[in-house]
Amino acid sequence: MAPKDTPKDNIAISLLSRAHSPDSATRIFTEKIKTRPLHLKPSQADNAQHHRRIERQRKLEARKKKLKPKPLSSRQRRALCLYDIPKDAQKYSIYEPLHKMWIGYIHEVLGEGRPISPGTAAKLCSADFHGAEVEVVRSRCVSRVGVKGIVVKDSKFTFEVVTRADRVKVVPKEHTVFRFVVPRLGQEGEEKGEEGERGNKQELVFELHGDQFIFRAVDRANKKFKPKFLRDV
Repeated sequence: MAPKDTPKDNIAISLLSRAHSPDSATRIFTEKIKTRPLHLKPSQADNAQHHRRIERQRKLEARKKKLKPKPLSSRQRRALCLYDIPKDAQKYSIYEPLHKMWIGYIHEVLGEGRPISPGTAAKLCSADFHGAEVEVVRSRCVSRVGVKGIVVKDSKFTFEVVTRADRVKVVPKEHTVFRFVVPRLGQEGEEKGEEGERGNKQELVFELHGDQFIFRAVDRANKKFKPKFLRDV
């Protein structure tokens, strides 16, 4: 039985024969149509081995996520009392060495023996007050005036201080003015005695307006403070 697709019965030969001679039509059909390569798109990998590889990678990623602990939320941290100071650690004597370290740190910020300039004041605004001994001198809440202690926690909105009576006080920064004293250091790095009254050359007294310090200590270190008019002063 003869094949159905003989060159004479092929529709392409019939169409080419209308425009070309029989030899030319046969040659064009052989070169341009019959022997022309057909390019196919590469097929996607669809086999069992490829699926097993993908499934194995997915399981490894899921296992890594399980091994890595998920960070605690703010609510969980508060529930675990991670930010609270234990009762046995609420003692003024524990934080006195921290206060001495802060005095050395603040002297490096201010520059021992240098006059207080606007640039120095800007550095003081960006300083860290963990370990500073502050005193509330003005506040809208009268009961807070006179509270004095070492700062053990400098959060965005509050100062948490430990008083000499071994009690922790949380003082909001808003509408509150704090005072802290920086004693002069002797040649050997020790604090000089109380010579003269407060405000003399033996110590520096600063007042800190809490409304201008409603920032975290980390954010305050990179912030540029500019002079502003204080309405509540």
